[in-house]
Amino acid sequence: MARDWTDLSSGVLAAIAARLTAIDYMAFRKVCRLWAHSVSGVPPSPHVPYLLLLGGGGDDDGERSDEFTFLGLPGQTLHRLPVPGLRGKYCVGSQHGWLATLDPFSEPALLNPLTGQEIPLPSITTLPDIHPSYAPDGSVASYFHLSDPTDYYFHYKPEEFRGLSFDKVAFSSSPAAGGPLTVVALYGIASKLAFTTAGADRWRLHDDGWRFHDVAFRRGSLLALSGDGDLLAVDLSGGYADVVRLVASQFDPLVAGQYRRYLVADDATGDLLQVWRNFDFDDVAKTMTTREIKVMRLDWGTNRWIPISSLGGRALFLGIGSSMLLSPEDVRGLRPNCVYLTDDWWDMLYSEEVRLARRDVGIYCLEDASLQPCHSPDPRFNWPPPVWISPSLS
Repeated sequence: MARDWTDLSSGVLAAIAARLTAIDYMAFRKVCRLWAHSVSGVPPSPHVPYLLLLGGGGDDDGERSDEFTFLGLPGQTLHRLPVPGLRGKYCVGSQHGWLATLDPFSEPALLNPLTGQEIPLPSITTLPDIHPSYAPDGSVASYFHLSDPTDYYFHYKPEEFRGLSFDKVAFSSSPAAGGPLTVVALYGIASKLAFTTAGADRWRLHDDGWRFHDVAFRRGSLLALSGDGDLLAVDLSGGYADVVRLVASQFDPLVAGQYRRYLVADDATGDLLQVWRNFDFDDVAKTMTTREIKVMRLDWGTNRWIPISSLGGRALFLGIGSSMLLSPEDVRGLRPNCVYLTDDWWDMLYSEEVRLARRDVGIYCLEDASLQPCHSPDPRFNWPPPVWISPSLS
C-alpha cells in the first residue's frame, strides 16, 4: 500500500527541512501547502557550497539567459533555477549567500540569487579617478581611468572596462542582516581600495599609494594584504581608511611575486591564513592551471607566517569572492585538507581570447599536491567563469 506522505508529522518534516540545502529546501516547500506551512519557521542547513555556472546551458553564453545552473558537491547534482537579476552580469564577489555583480556598464550591486533581492551600490563614476563620456542618447560611451603612478588617463569602451574595473568586492556581514553594512572593493589597474556603506551615494577612495592583493573581514574588522606582502589593519569607522601595518612582509618579493595571494579568516578558530597559488600557462590553449598551493598561518605571538600542510580536516574554497573554510562534518562528502578552487586570474578572466578556453576549476590536495577535476567536462564552466556560493534564503 502506497504511503500518504502528507501524513508526516510537523516534527518529522521540520527535522528533514533542517538538513536540506537552501536549494533543496525551496523544492521541498513546493511539494504541498502542508509541507510548506510545517517548515515555515525552520531554516535550511547553512554554508553548503554550490558552484554557480554563469554560462547558462547549451550554446548559451550566460549573457542571454535568465536561468543558471547550480552544481552541488560532491554528488554533482545540477539544479537549473531562474535568476533574472543575474542576466548579462559578471560576478566579482560571493559572500553570505549573496553575489557582488557588475552590469555591462560596470555598475555594481549585491544580489541574492535565490530570493531575487538586489541592493544597488553607488555608481562606479563616483570614484574620483574614473570619468565617463556619454553618447548622444545619454548612455555611457567610454570611460577614462586615471592610472597611478603614470598619471595618465586610459580610455576604455564599457565592455573593455568591465574586466578592469572591480577586481573583488567583499562585505562585512550579510546584506539581509539589517545591521551596519560596509562594502569594500579592490578596483582598477593599480588595485586600489574603495569602500562604501549601506545607503551611501558614493564610493570613498583610499589613495596613498598602497596596492592590495586581497582583503578579508575578521570578526568585523577589515584586514588587507598589500602589494608588498604586508598585513594591514584598515579602520573605516571615521569615514576614511586609517591603515596600520600589523605584520611586515617576511618574503623575498621576487619569489612572492610569482604567486596569487589570498587572505582567509578562519571564523571557527580566529586564525588568519595566507594562501599562495601558482599557475602554469598554456599560451596556445590560452588556459591557466593551478600548479601549486601553499598555506601559511599567522602566529600572532611572533608576527610570523608559519607554513602548514593541513587544514585540520577541513576544506578551503578559493576563487572569485571571499574564501571560506568548511568542515566535512557540516557538508557531507567534502574532501578534507583539500582546496576547492575556481579561476580568478583577473588578467585572463573576461578576455575575449579565453571565452571558449577551459577554466581552472578543480580540487587541489595539500597532502600530495595533486589536482583533480570536481566536475565532468562541460562548456558551461568556461564563460563567464563559475563562482562558489553558499545559497541563502535570508
